[in-house]
Amino acid sequence: MTLRYALSRLERPEARRAFGRTWLWICLAGAAATLAADAGRHFFLVLVAWLVCVFAPVRIAIETLQTVGPRWKASLQQHLLERPDRYASPEDITLMVEWFVARDVRAPRLAPRDLGPKVIVAASRLCGITLRAGGPAGLLHASARCASLLDRWVGAIAAGEHALQTQTAVDAGLSVAGQDGAAPGDLWDSRASIQEQWGTLRAVAGLAALTKVLIDVYEDSAGRALEGGAAIRTEADAAMDYVDQIGLRLEGPAWEDVPGVPRAALPLETVSRAAETWLAFFAGPLPAPRRLTAFVDTVTV
Repeated sequence: MTLRYALSRLERPEARRAFGRTWLWICLAGAAATLAADAGRHFFLVLVAWLVCVFAPVRIAIETLQTVGPRWKASLQQHLLERPDRYASPEDITLMVEWFVARDVRAPRLAPRDLGPKVIVAASRLCGITLRAGGPAGLLHASARCASLLDRWVGAIAAGEHALQTQTAVDAGLSVAGQDGAAPGDLWDSRASIQEQWGTLRAVAGLAALTKVLIDVYEDSAGRALEGGAAIRTEADAAMDYVDQIGLRLEGPAWEDVPGVPRAALPLETVSRAAETWLAFFAGPLPAPRRLTAFVDTVTV
């Protein structure tokens, strides 16, 4: 299974490009070693032999995995779904996370193209660490923290947008009913540039997707439904819609809290640290192991 799993990873264009670069360097190194052993004679023939007879066939074969890889991955996932020990290895966890992402996550229009891969990497790391250390109970703790962070973050965005609208109306001489609550500056700045706001909104969309997947994995590994799990999923979906509404300046209703969402008490320092580390991870390219480790440490302590 390990070989098929590794080959199925090459369905992604970036993985095939990375393999192609590595394979090219290996072939060039092989050609250099051959020329050194041959005292530099037959330079053209050696180079052609390595590039045409060694590099090209393997590179072409790897490109076929663009269509074969997804079928292999789907086959591995179907076999995995029939097993009771679906989370026995890191490869199994990643396959299950990918299956839940494909089934349950519908990214908003504002989401970046790498939202899915980043959510998969983060969820796989979180599930692997928590299931190995404390079983489903540890994963539940991390899921509850992510759900609480999402709830606080979206609430901060809604409060900040309401405060901005209220101030605009006051400046225009209108009377507007007030609303309790304010948006902490480290979670949302309604007067920030559109680029900064989009970065934050995309991170919130990623956190919503991550929360849904963590709840899915917890319920599947524990064999029981989470109390309040349906409400958390509803809030996560609503958050992704709200991201589009705010980021694309669409007409829509004001944010309303979803009833039934369990809200864990998170200290302000934990909220700020978790938001900061998730933003740092989500803003950069993959892989980002140290940035992800900082976020994982925050939500698992």
